[in-house]
Parts: sequence; structure tokens; C-alpha cells
Amino acid sequence: MRTWQSRLWKGLACTVLVATAALPAATAWAADAKLIEAAKQEGEVHYIDALIQPKTHALLERAFRQKYGLPDSFKVTHTLRGTGEVVASVQQEIKAGQHTYDLVSVGAPGFFKAAAKDGHFLPYVPTEWPRYAAAVKRGGVEVDPPNWIAPVAYAFVPVWNKKCPGFANVQITSWKDMLNPAFRGKAIIGDVRKSFTYAATWAGMEAALGKDFLPKYVELTQPVIVFRTEESLQKVMSCEYPIQLWQLSGRVYQRAQEDKTLDLGVAAPSEGLVLLGVPMAILKGAKHPNAAKLFTEFFLSDEGMTAFITGEGVFTFREGFRVPAAVKKYTPDVSTVKAMPVNWATFTIPEVRKVQNEFRKVLKVD
Repeated sequence: MRTWQSRLWKGLACTVLVATAALPAATAWAADAKLIEAAKQEGEVHYIDALIQPKTHALLERAFRQKYGLPDSFKVTHTLRGTGEVVASVQQEIKAGQHTYDLVSVGAPGFFKAAAKDGHFLPYVPTEWPRYAAAVKRGGVEVDPPNWIAPVAYAFVPVWNKKCPGFANVQITSWKDMLNPAFRGKAIIGDVRKSFTYAATWAGMEAALGKDFLPKYVELTQPVIVFRTEESLQKVMSCEYPIQLWQLSGRVYQRAQEDKTLDLGVAAPSEGLVLLGVPMAILKGAKHPNAAKLFTEFFLSDEGMTAFITGEGVFTFREGFRVPAAVKKYTPDVSTVKAMPVNWATFTIPEVRKVQNEFRKVLKVD
């Protein structure tokens, strides 16, 4: 285990344990007793996603056991893969009719729409969903209960390193502030060619800011293209490229929790953000359907959100949720964020490819 991960885990674990210990005993038994017992009988749940880091999974597992009094023998298995790998793995299992995973959660609404249409999800609406539905609608995030829901979201935001030469006084309050020739040769842009979520962000920004904004940004800054957010953030931290157009605020939060000497600027531009919902569904034919239902109930509960947001630092649509102060510095309460609308119903694979080809043309790459 890397040192920074170990120290981060210890700090987060203490936060979550204190929070859950303070909850009334009655809250821990909010789920139906029959569902809890049925889940215990199944003895295991396995979920796959593209976001939750191993340390956050450990927080979730511990809080899940504590909430429902699950025995030590109850297994909570997590598989972390890239977005495309998650979709491919689940599609293969659906095709084969042999399920390893009970739950799938990944930012690929097209996959969820297609799978729901073909009847591959077990219909289920968690009892806590009404606490999310209104905020999800305000955020312009697509959902289809009882087939699939999206209780959380993330967004790509501008990030810069204030310790790098010339960046100490940089202030970004508008996307237009990124149109700065002083950033020429010092900026990063995500690789739209390889990412549905980058493509959706490009499309949302283009609709809100005009078709000339991104070409002008590219012309003025001549950004380098980097796909992985971990790699691009490292380049910002090392001052190799001090500023990037798109980064996950949650990743910045995680690094800042580990290294208090970091001084990274994170913006939520006034024109808004493209909120990228993270759909979640139970697979029909899953080996542990009751355990999957119980884990979904837990994830949407206050305890589940506390563990998840404390670990990942992304947006939650849970009404009334108190975002921890350490998280709020990087990822504000979603109610304070203006959402850039994306017409998800028409953002099909051909549309994604159209955006990717536009990116190639603007960036002058193959």
C-alpha cells in the first residue's frame, strides 16, 4: 500500500466511524427486516464500478456491516475497472447468462438504456429514492426508475497549481477566464476521442457557451491532450502543465487530504457544469438479488452517502445532505451549482462520434 493512500484511509475511516456512531439506533434498522434477513441468507454482494477507490470501498463495507448488523462472514466484493471495461464485462455476462456481479454502477447512460430496454435489470426503487429525485431532475441527469437510478454525479472542472510560476494570482470564475494566452503551452485538455464523459462535457459546453468557445480555447492555449485524470493531475502538480480545462474535483480533494501543502485552485464557473450522473442498477439473474437491494438501500442512506462522499468527494443528489467541509472546498453542494443541460435522449453513439470527430478537427489530431 502506498504511503499517501494509507494515511488518507486512516483519516477518512475515523471521519466515517464518528459520523455513523452518532446516529440513533433506530436509523440503523430502517430497511425492512425481511430484506435484511434475506440478504444475510445470501451472504454476499458483488458490485462493479469505475469510480470508487479501494479505500472508499473499505469505508462503505464497514458502514454497511455496522448499519445492518451483518456478520463477518458476509462478503462485500468490489471490482474497479475503467468505464469501457465495466460496460464490456457486464455485457459479456449478460450475453452468457452467467452473472458474477449483482450491481453495476458506471457513467454510461447509453448502456443502461439499452440494457433496460432488453429487460436485463431487476426492477427496484430504493425507499430513499424520493430524497434524490427532485435534485436529479434539477441537475438534468437522466434516470429510469425502477430500472436504474443515479444518486450521485461528478463534473469536469478547471484546476490549476498556484505554486507554479505565474499562477499564484490566477482566478477562474468563468469559463471565459480560461481563454488566456498566458496559458499557451501550459494547459491540458482531456482526450474526447477516448471518453463518453469528455464528449458529453464538450457537447454541453458547446451548447451553453457557443460553438466558437472551445476552438478559441484551443487556439489560444494550444493544450496538450491527456486521457487519464490521474496522469493529468500529476502533471499539474509537478508544474509540467500547471492548468487543465477538465479535472475531477474529487480527485483533487483526495490528493489535498493526503498532502496539506498542495495549493490547487478548483473552479465552478458561473456559466455552469455538465453534471455527469452515475447510474446504478441491479442485474436480473444476479446470484444475490436481496443483498444487492440492501446494498442499494444502504448506498442511498445518510450513512452510505457519508462514507461515499467522504471518500470520493463528488456530488450527491440527496436532499438535505450536509457535505463535509473538507469536501465542500473542492466539490460544493450540488444545489449551488448551475447545470449545463445535455439532451441525453439524443446523445446517442452517432452523436458521440460526431463530437469526437469535431474534437479531432479542432485539435488537429487523428
